[in-house]
Amino acid sequence: MKSRDELIKAIHATLLRTGFAASDPKDLVHAGFDMVARKDSTILVLKVITNANSLGESMLSGMKTLSNALDACPMLIALKSGNDIIEDGVTYSRSGIPLISYQTFLDLVEEGIVPMVYAASGGFYVDIDSEVLKRAREGGLSLGDLADIAGVSRRSIRMYEDGMNAKLEVAMRLEEGLGVELILPLDPLNYRPEKRERPADNFDGIAREIFTNLNKIGYSVMPTARCPFDAVTTDDDVMLFTGVDQKRAGLDKRARAIANLSRILEKRSVIFVDRLGERVNIEGTPLVGCEELRKARDRRKVMDLIEERV
Repeated sequence: MKSRDELIKAIHATLLRTGFAASDPKDLVHAGFDMVARKDSTILVLKVITNANSLGESMLSGMKTLSNALDACPMLIALKSGNDIIEDGVTYSRSGIPLISYQTFLDLVEEGIVPMVYAASGGFYVDIDSEVLKRAREGGLSLGDLADIAGVSRRSIRMYEDGMNAKLEVAMRLEEGLGVELILPLDPLNYRPEKRERPADNFDGIAREIFTNLNKIGYSVMPTARCPFDAVTTDDDVMLFTGVDQKRAGLDKRARAIANLSRILEKRSVIFVDRLGERVNIEGTPLVGCEELRKARDRRKVMDLIEERV
C-alpha cells in the first residue's frame, strides 16, 4: 500500500502526464486540499487521504466553498474507509463530495473510464436508463414480467421507470434478462457542490476593513477556509485570489502558493498588507497597502495597482 506522500506524488505525476496543469503539493501542505488541477474547462480540487474516516467536516466545507467559486469538481482519493478498502470502479461520497480509489482515478484521467457504481447505505447502487426500461416493457413485457426477471416487486419496477436508482445486482439481472444496457455512467468530473453563500462579515481586524472596502467599490467577496488566500473576490470581469497579511508567519510561502494557484487557474491574485514596504511583489503575488485601497475610488484603480506589480 502506498503512503499518503507517495500517493500525492503519483497523482501529481499522472495529472501532468495526462495534460493537466497541476499545482505543486509542497505549496499546499497546510491547506484543506492537496492539489488544484486544470485541463481545458475541467478544474479539480483534490484531497488525498489514506483513510476516509480521517476527513473533517471543516476541510470538506472548505473544498466545497473553493469549488463553488471556481466552478470546479472537488474530489477525494482514498485507500480505505475504516477497515474496508475503497473498491475500484465505485464512487463513494463524503459530505456530498465524490470519493474514489487511486485505480479509479487512474482509469478516469488516463483512459476516460467512468465509474458505473456508487456506494450508499445498504450496498452498491446504479442509475438505470428509465427510457430503455420503458421501451422494453412497451415491447410486450408486463410489470410482472420485469419484476420476475429482476427479482423485485412490480412497484419497484414502476419506480425504476420513474427514475429511482437500483441495486447493482438488480440492474445486472435486468440487463441480462432483457439483453440491453441499462446502467448509466456516473462521471465524478461532472459533480458540482450545491452553492451556499458564506457571509463576508466573519472577518476580523484588518481583513474586515479590506473586504468591506472591496465590497463598497463593487466586488463580491466569497470567504474561503483552509486555503492560502482568505477570499475569492469577483466582479463581472475578474476573479481575484485575495489574501490579507495579518502578521502571520510564512508570508513568502503563502504568497508562492497563491501565485502558483493563480498561474494554474489563470486568475489574478493579490495580498493586502497593513503597511507597504519596499517589496510590492512576493513570489509572484502583488502586494497592495491598506492605505492604497482606502484611496482607491473604483475597481479600475485597484486593478491598476495589481497589474503594475505583477
